[in-house]
Amino acid sequence: NRARLVERSGNMGYMWGITNTPSLQSDYEPATKHFLLIGFLAMFCSSIVFAVYCFKKMDKRQQENMVFLATAASTLFYYLMWSGFGVMHKLDSEGGTREVFWARYLDRFVTGPLLLYSLADLCQAELPEVLMLVSVDFFMTAAAGIGSTELHPWKWIWWTIGMAFFVVLAIQVFGIVNQAKQAGNPLSYNINILALLLLLSWLVYDTVWVLGEEGLGAISISLEVGFVVLADLVSKIAYGLFLIFVVLPQKEEGSSEEETSLV
Repeated sequence: NRARLVERSGNMGYMWGITNTPSLQSDYEPATKHFLLIGFLAMFCSSIVFAVYCFKKMDKRQQENMVFLATAASTLFYYLMWSGFGVMHKLDSEGGTREVFWARYLDRFVTGPLLLYSLADLCQAELPEVLMLVSVDFFMTAAAGIGSTELHPWKWIWWTIGMAFFVVLAIQVFGIVNQAKQAGNPLSYNINILALLLLLSWLVYDTVWVLGEEGLGAISISLEVGFVVLADLVSKIAYGLFLIFVVLPQKEEGSSEEETSLV
């Protein structure tokens, strides 16, 4: 009975440590809090816009659904970081303390596959190609996330692995874009723009990883967060707005013309 009591109290203490983790918001620089708040508000407002377009269309709205889910998920993770719970302190090799936003990687785990599926659907990619894109994105994000918790030299090995997966992902993305172009997809030019929005934004993540708290610590945490927020605004909100207001109307116009010619 005593052993059970000790085990039970240990489990309760473990759960107490998870559910009562103190907020680290007071450790943030003012600019860091402002950038995170901008990210939260931007994702929240864009989620409302995308949700409206989801409900306006009664059918064939999976593209709108994807960008809505991406910004809605990002809204939650930005609130988690802004409130001081999506971050941890890491001791570096010199004994200093660095702030690592682990919620950033959970965000990418959720939103990356949604955006890639949206792009692949426009390219009319096959299921194996979609699975390849999502899997490579998962491994790329996992490598960056694990590396963010490690010290020199191991973190650079993980970053290199993540960059290798990024190169593979870029090759796969441009592969399906070229296939759409060769198949005579009328949206191929705009699809290429969407692909560039995603890949260039994600390249910013890896660059900031090197310069920021996870890597060299060459820039301040506020500047790091600012660059990541900007990349998120481009890869999610700008991507979604261009998709909904430019690409999809062109797609619907092409479908209407095709139906008219058949009649």
